[in-house]
Amino acid sequence: MKKFKIGSLIALLFGLVLFTGIYANADEFTNVGSLYDKAVNENIIDPNLYPKANWEKDEISTMRPSYEEYKNYDSSITYESWLELNNYGVMADTKEPVLQLKTPAESNIRLRTAQDNIDKFCRDTQAGDILVVGGDFPTGVIGHAAILNADGYVLEMPGGSNWAHGIPDNNRQLPKRQWITEHIKEWTSVYRINDTNLARQVARYADTHFYSTSGSATKNIHIDYLLNSHIKQFNPNYCSKLVWQAYFYGTGTLPVIRAIGDWAVIFPTNLPTAFTWDYTPHSIGRY
Repeated sequence: MKKFKIGSLIALLFGLVLFTGIYANADEFTNVGSLYDKAVNENIIDPNLYPKANWEKDEISTMRPSYEEYKNYDSSITYESWLELNNYGVMADTKEPVLQLKTPAESNIRLRTAQDNIDKFCRDTQAGDILVVGGDFPTGVIGHAAILNADGYVLEMPGGSNWAHGIPDNNRQLPKRQWITEHIKEWTSVYRINDTNLARQVARYADTHFYSTSGSATKNIHIDYLLNSHIKQFNPNYCSKLVWQAYFYGTGTLPVIRAIGDWAVIFPTNLPTAFTWDYTPHSIGRY
């Protein structure tokens, strides 16, 4: 009888621990709408650009699963903190939502078809431009970043389904027409610094340090994908970290990037705020 009681007590305690853990995890997602309201009050989200109903839809379908993935990297983070680091899914400067897909109404308003968008993107973009797009999910962060390492090519770390455990040889270069075609259902935000010559210098650095040492079309640099906080470590790397490193190292001694130490995670939505005031990239449009 005593053994039965002790066993029952242990089972009960174990059940309570499980229940408490589940409850604590679920509790993070109660009243999530208040986090949207907080972001609006703090002038992070513009409700005209990102209505609450749209944000809540993206929060359930994309943000929440990505947060759960990110916890494989940092199990101590809270959902609210993770949303803050990702700027609640909007670009820090323009407040444009990263996750919203194009709709027929938006296409009509902007008077561009999909092919028009592709052609305009190819005409407008140039070496050194920074690209931020929704990307594939869940990936642990909101959005995906890439850089034009030449006028006609995009360099990126595309990641993939096994991102949390690392993906070997993940860096790639695509013709920019192919890249934008693959992302044409999403809105791509394009950023550019004012100094065109410096941007081209950065593009050249990115090309020869993250793809081909000779700057040729033949890849001889192989970089693994992995999200970590070693911000100045080249390999492994991830999308927005590669862009950050291109501008951090590719601009020499110029004070282009804000000092953040040796440990940090660079989130795509906050890339423009990583630059110092004089070199802050400006949005040239969405495609």
